[in-house]
Amino acid sequence: MVEKAPAAGDLHAIMDLDAPARVETAPPAGDTTQLVRAALERVLAAPDFTASPRLAAFLRFVVEATLEGRADEIKGYTIAVEALGRPPSFDPQSDPIVRVEATRLRRALERYYTTAGIDDPLIIDIPKGGYVPQFRPRSDAPAEPEAAAPPEPRAMPPAPGAPRAGSVWRRPGAWIGAAAAAVLLVAGLAALAPKISPFRPERGTAMADRIRLPVVEVRAFEASGAGAPPPTELRAIEEQMRDAFARFDFVEVKAAGGDLSATGIAEACAGPQSRSVFSLAGLAEGRNDGTFSLIVRLTDRCDGSIVWSASLDSLAQGSALAESERRVVHDISAAVMESYGVIPVRARAQALAKAPKSGYGCIASAFAYLRGDPQGQRGNGAACLAELTRQEPDFALGYAVRATTQLYATLHDDTPDPTPAEMGDVLDEAERAAELAPASAYAARTLALVQLFAGEPNDAIATAEKALKLNPLDFDVAAAVATVFIGAGRVEDGEALLLRARREGAVRTHLQDAFLGFAAFMRGDAFAAQALLPQLTLHSNIENKLALALCLNTLGRVSDEREVVGALIHRMPDGAEGVRRLVHRLLPAQTVADKALAALETAGLSREAVAGKPPRG
Repeated sequence: MVEKAPAAGDLHAIMDLDAPARVETAPPAGDTTQLVRAALERVLAAPDFTASPRLAAFLRFVVEATLEGRADEIKGYTIAVEALGRPPSFDPQSDPIVRVEATRLRRALERYYTTAGIDDPLIIDIPKGGYVPQFRPRSDAPAEPEAAAPPEPRAMPPAPGAPRAGSVWRRPGAWIGAAAAAVLLVAGLAALAPKISPFRPERGTAMADRIRLPVVEVRAFEASGAGAPPPTELRAIEEQMRDAFARFDFVEVKAAGGDLSATGIAEACAGPQSRSVFSLAGLAEGRNDGTFSLIVRLTDRCDGSIVWSASLDSLAQGSALAESERRVVHDISAAVMESYGVIPVRARAQALAKAPKSGYGCIASAFAYLRGDPQGQRGNGAACLAELTRQEPDFALGYAVRATTQLYATLHDDTPDPTPAEMGDVLDEAERAAELAPASAYAARTLALVQLFAGEPNDAIATAEKALKLNPLDFDVAAAVATVFIGAGRVEDGEALLLRARREGAVRTHLQDAFLGFAAFMRGDAFAAQALLPQLTLHSNIENKLALALCLNTLGRVSDEREVVGALIHRMPDGAEGVRRLVHRLLPAQTVADKALAALETAGLSREAVAGKPPRG
């Protein structure tokens, strides 16, 4: 017998946690769980959650744990470690992260259900006093917070067959498995505790201290004058700013109120292992038209100088606050956190000048090499990065930067043709970085690029999409993702994303120009191909010359195309066959590679191969 799926009106009977218990020998059909998960996905697609991976991870964890019958495991410690990325040594008494994020989560849910989710049939609620979610139909009134009850003795489980508080499914004896699992969990953590400390350096603040990553503290925003936003709205903007900054790699973000002491600043800023320290502060001033202005300034705490300031005007309050938050976060992040923003540029320069032998000094030197900056060390920083990852085997970004420099060196060799073993080594580095830091947009972006050039276009697309979600405000990540899309066959998506990322301030590279040329060829866009000719002609990188040949094909300039193809054949050690491998390396999607090769064959590639023209004259 096939059971009918429950209608929306039946949700109350199915999900009311306060209804009389009904003994079940097994969980009901999966329709109810599907309804809750569908509601969860609608919430997670809202701007407040797509812009804040931390809130999304918090909500997904508590909902999934409840659906799986593990509501008794939803505690501050498990949320911090399993959802928010805190180390096993997390102390809820000294770190208020879970309480702070829970307050933000409740506010975000309230905002969603009064705006985009106003017609949602099912509401997910996190009642105050705990973190276990409740699910109720839209027609129900919100449940009143229950009075705090004295803690029940741990040795007194519910009577057999009774419901377990906070669980969606009521199963007799379910508490036994949960209790056993909890005991095993505690025992497992206790057994692991002595092993974690000496052999696995803690991530987070301790790791950032050892690497000497730059520090930026987002301080509490202040209000001035009549009509200024209330403290709760300013707190919301400040929290969004902190959350946005935390999604950028290569920086340690301090919460509002976590100001460094004068002694701590002096120690951080001095000596051969010094680090950069910044603070961001804001002042909101009300306007007669009901809007407000936000004056923001960034201070270098090591020398006390104001290194950047800006005024954002005509910001809305109240119900339109979410849009103001997005504008503030976007504009400030673009100015101070992008790779050529105030903080990275200043911190890298200070590290190269004052602490070149620190972990961050090594990273700054590698980035200088990647940018073609004369301050960069000779070579690609391989020895420095190898030593860094040897000393800090859990430092994911060290592996990611190392993989990036290895890939860069390969692509910018005069005739890029790495062996499978060489590409395998780079892929191992990138995969390790992504495994160690699953929330790092930079690590995901690096892995996507390596997967593309290793001939894994489908995996590259999936990883690139993840990188974009992890930090949609990092436009250099977006530009790298765009090149992956183009090379993997999503040409129009990639071209549109790359052009947008450049408009937002992404650093322009020769590789991007080449992929824009590939996109113009694939779409047959003569206007775009013509616009790219100066850049492609100017730079001698082999990928640019390949794109130049394809753009000339788009424009119908047959003679010029043949000349460029002949130069490519002459440049590759094994002539035409090397050009074919290059096409498959840069454009691993079969349809893209086939179209590019067909154009090159008509421009003389096959004829030169048959003639056996000797490479390099």
